[in-house]
Amino acid sequence: MAEETKVPESGGELKESEKPAEVERIAQIIQTIIGYLGIRAGVEVTRDAEGYVANIKTKRASAVLIGRRGATLKALQHLVRTLVHREFPDVPPILVDVAGYRQRRENFLRKKALAVAKIVTETGREMALDFLTEKEMATVQDALKELPQVRVYAVGTGPRRNCIIAPVETGHHTG
Repeated sequence: MAEETKVPESGGELKESEKPAEVERIAQIIQTIIGYLGIRAGVEVTRDAEGYVANIKTKRASAVLIGRRGATLKALQHLVRTLVHREFPDVPPILVDVAGYRQRRENFLRKKALAVAKIVTETGREMALDFLTEKEMATVQDALKELPQVRVYAVGTGPRRNCIIAPVETGHHTG
């Protein structure tokens, strides 16, 4: 199995006082789990201001690891966090990604939200987006925060949370 673990050397993101053992363990746990799935991939673990980012690089199995609407990826991330936390209780947050999927998904949501907001302002009718997680909902709200003519709200809870983009009625503000 090809194992690739990178620790950033430039930019001073990882300080000497920080435990590279965490980085190695994160990569090792991911390699073990995906190995059980019969998937060969490289794992790159980096550190940013928010915590660790573990990016799985695979040629063929990206869709399998991501799953429908990212469900498998979320489960993998939960497993990795739980297992690493057992050994390193003070470990910063760990984000697991596959071939940059999370960034692509965020960019897609921003573009879709802006396109739907344009339709909403032209038609004066609210429109629903797909079911979104709380984090995805925050991405949509952030993308539309500069547009005072629309508001964003959610209907439902948990995985059945529907994101609505609605026009702001003139005369009185609802939101």
